[in-house]
Amino acid sequence: MKLSELLSRLRQNDPVALAKAISMVENRKKDYKKLLEAIYPLPAGALKIGITGAPGSGKSSLIEKMIAGLKAQGMSIAVLAVDPSSPLSGGALLGDRLRMIQHSNDPNVFIRSIANRGHLGGLSLSTHEIIDLLRAAGKEIIIIETVGVGQSEVDIVNVADVVLMVLNPDSGDEIQIFKAGIIEIADIFVVNKADLGGSDNKVSEIRNYFTLSGRDPLVYSTSVKEDEGIKELLEGIRRFQSEESRRIMDKRAKMRENYIEKIVIEQVQDEMRHDPVISALVQDANEANPYLTAEKIYHLLKTGGSHDKKN
Repeated sequence: MKLSELLSRLRQNDPVALAKAISMVENRKKDYKKLLEAIYPLPAGALKIGITGAPGSGKSSLIEKMIAGLKAQGMSIAVLAVDPSSPLSGGALLGDRLRMIQHSNDPNVFIRSIANRGHLGGLSLSTHEIIDLLRAAGKEIIIIETVGVGQSEVDIVNVADVVLMVLNPDSGDEIQIFKAGIIEIADIFVVNKADLGGSDNKVSEIRNYFTLSGRDPLVYSTSVKEDEGIKELLEGIRRFQSEESRRIMDKRAKMRENYIEKIVIEQVQDEMRHDPVISALVQDANEANPYLTAEKIYHLLKTGGSHDKKN
């Protein structure tokens, strides 16, 4: 498929073209940068919802119910399930996400599992790029689900307008476990599996945690099994979008800054890998002062690298 045709079909929300575009970006295939450069400016209005929480909290089941509710509203939806390691076959869905597939035949629902490409420090650059591809295709709701472990849980704030943390009633000291950062970035808390009992206590625990900070977060109880609380949760997300519009705008500005930083970092890393002089500096460093070596590399990059020295 030619790039011009791919772009045209992508803007028409063609799922095949969208899938091809994502694969092109994920695998850094020829002309992927031209593709990304051509999708701007992007349509306005897409809401990006990040969903995080410990493994086993029922994130995927909750998303399946959210998709059903959003479909009933006539929304065009995309789900990105971020996996911690590279997929073996084009981003196949993990087993616990298979239940979402019942929606995949709907032309208004696009579901994709993407690899984190080993970015243990957070979400990869391609996550940002794929979200922009989804926006270019006209998706109105983009749900990003993280796997539930690692720094990517905190980094979700750099791609999502609103962050949901999913907890269980019987999660014990989970609030304390997440105290070091993950819980602080959540905008809405969801006590899932409320049918197990004890959800009221967990709701109180969450509210008490934030009492001293003066924050009063939105907290919802849901039961996927009993199909309860989903409508209220979706209404709460819209309420947050409306009431916190200024905050969302500020978050989006920070997201753009983070996005640009990741692009620059990738370009610098590529330059370091392909510049023979810089590669030699790194390899010959051994026990040398790493700061002095870094200064030399920075100077080379700033002045055009060794490529200009050859001309």
